[in-house]
Amino acid sequence: MATVILSAVGTFVGGPIGGAIGTILGQKIDGAILGSGKPREGPRIKELDVQTSSYGTQIPAIFGAMRVAGTVIWSTDLIERRAKSGSGKNRPATVNYSYSANFAVALSSRPIARIGRIWADGNLLRGAAGDFKSETVYRFHSGHGDQPLDPLLASAETIGHSPAYRGVAYVVFEEFQLADFGNRIPSLTFEIFERETPVLISDIMSVSSAGVIAGQSAVTLTGFAVQGSDCRSALLPLIATLPIIVRTAGGSVALSDWSAATANHVVLDSAASDGTDRIERPMRMRHSHSRAPATLSIRHYEPDRDFQAGVQISRSMGANHDTVQIDLPAAIGSGAARALADLNVLQRWRGLNGYKAALPIAFEAVRAGDHVVLAESSAPLRITEVEHQRGSIRIVATEWVDDVTTNLIADPGRNLSGSDRVIGETRLVIADLPAMGSDDPGRAMIAVGAAGTGAGWKRAALTIMDGDREIELGATKGIATIGHLVGALPAHSALLEDRANQPVIRLLHDGMTLPVGAGDPMAFDSPLLWIGGELVRYGSAEKIGARDYRLTLLLRGCIGSSSQVLHSDQTDVVVMDSDSLLLLDSIPAPLGSNVTVHALGLGDAEPVEAVALVTGNAIRPPKPVHGTVVRQADGAALLQWKSRDRRMHNWSDGADIPNSEGFVEFALDLRAEGIRVASWTVSSHSLLLAPAEFTALAIPEGAALQFSIVQQGRFARSLPLLLTGTAAFGGFV
Repeated sequence: MATVILSAVGTFVGGPIGGAIGTILGQKIDGAILGSGKPREGPRIKELDVQTSSYGTQIPAIFGAMRVAGTVIWSTDLIERRAKSGSGKNRPATVNYSYSANFAVALSSRPIARIGRIWADGNLLRGAAGDFKSETVYRFHSGHGDQPLDPLLASAETIGHSPAYRGVAYVVFEEFQLADFGNRIPSLTFEIFERETPVLISDIMSVSSAGVIAGQSAVTLTGFAVQGSDCRSALLPLIATLPIIVRTAGGSVALSDWSAATANHVVLDSAASDGTDRIERPMRMRHSHSRAPATLSIRHYEPDRDFQAGVQISRSMGANHDTVQIDLPAAIGSGAARALADLNVLQRWRGLNGYKAALPIAFEAVRAGDHVVLAESSAPLRITEVEHQRGSIRIVATEWVDDVTTNLIADPGRNLSGSDRVIGETRLVIADLPAMGSDDPGRAMIAVGAAGTGAGWKRAALTIMDGDREIELGATKGIATIGHLVGALPAHSALLEDRANQPVIRLLHDGMTLPVGAGDPMAFDSPLLWIGGELVRYGSAEKIGARDYRLTLLLRGCIGSSSQVLHSDQTDVVVMDSDSLLLLDSIPAPLGSNVTVHALGLGDAEPVEAVALVTGNAIRPPKPVHGTVVRQADGAALLQWKSRDRRMHNWSDGADIPNSEGFVEFALDLRAEGIRVASWTVSSHSLLLAPAEFTALAIPEGAALQFSIVQQGRFARSLPLLLTGTAAFGGFV
């Protein structure tokens, strides 16, 4: 609570915001500082408003740090873009529409240092590190006198009709993507820093009054937005709440703290008897306790809660049940607000007691706000009213709080705003998948998985290269769970559980999690990983670090993939999840060539590239298994094997399975010492080689032999099953 003395009579202001200040000393100060006699409306505590775009809307002058909504001062119509995607085999093209907007928002009618966080519809749009969570081009203009034209505004307006808005701090959003906000411009609020340190009340008063209010004060605020119909309405909430004194001093207004010494110090007993007996003695005043509230609350903007409105309450011990609420539209911490609430309650109770006194005309220099004492040893009082009469001066002085505490420990309340999660850079993985269902895809299944190194990553725009031409694929499907091996993973048979290896997977960030597993890799719901081209199921995943998981009980080479590969350290790992992997409808690369995909997310300075070899695992039959060579009694060699279907990989009952290819055909090659010496094509799962056939091939005895068995498919050939042996007289051993 403060004192405002701006009249010849003087008025003590102790009521809620909006209470009468009193008359003003002279029309000069009244007009220059406090405005006209028209009804005035000053700032008040409000929930954070949406930005406006109406003519005549006030643009506040920001001091310190505040959060404001701003005023839209320029915009264009929404921009519509049309993109076609998904025109694959037997699939119609999909036409997608996206919308963006260009607009400028004024934030402060005086220069500011920087913009901190930005919220859109209450959600974080720009983090403390300056990273945007949605796609846009952003420019900040600080509002100084040499502020240049914004290039977008200048290009959109005719020459000479685009102001630089010098003296106004504003921001420009270009190509602001609206997909995250229902294809509309969201309500934006901005964290503004006029300076990095708390601002002195004396600076706010001096600048806002064009230097008319002068003086020093040690009271500081985190931030304040000056707005209102005139200077008095703008500054009244501060004057009426803070431990400061504003009073007339000649032709100006002086500011000081409660604790500051005053020019006049009057002893009432001595002054009343100075030079005449006609001056009456001081008269004690005691007002009813009903004039003081039992509860007083201060509403303010809480920096620790993202500048949302906060309330601190102080309660007294009186019998009165009245409550008072003060709106202090300033940014202050909870401890400072609680101290102000206690101070206001205490001063309202102290102000119930005081003295009325008459002083000789010799004390005409006494002003409201000066200290007085009843006697030399008495506690100081403060003059709240001064009335000049013929031959004397009448004053009213009340008790005052002389021990001002400006900060306490208080709870600011819970902050429910979203966390400021870093987006990070995009990581992109391409997987050539096998046919993972009962349907025949009829094409290579190339899956693209993407995620970010930060938990705030959402999506990235994808393009695929067709020679030198880029084809838009649209956005990524979801956030894939991506990591890499920490250490190598040796090869292992696909026919037995891998209990020897316990690989460690490190995910991109600590916000990602790996499924814990069902304990049995053979379970139908056991998690499936893609590790450098091999599909692996695991029994359990143990978290051993912020991003690290140790896998146990592995089932290698699942769904026909190869497990006979050593995976080196840092090999990519992706969780197979249809909700997060995008299957490419068309691939401008034939089997055996590379496919190149680019991704560009919000955290990427340049597009991220991933390259993979198109092997067509979905359309290529799995390689034959269970190959044997049996030497017959007559010396002939009987080669036998089993085939697998690319759509059905479990083969749990050992029975024959349907053939997805529609025919049975195998190509066999025989190599001696690495040189092909014979080839066969058969329509069965066996080949009988008589001794005479070996003799006709003229293979030297003891030569190293290798049979290669490949299944022919409708779209591609399988990998070879290799059988090795040694040439013997008239046959194969």
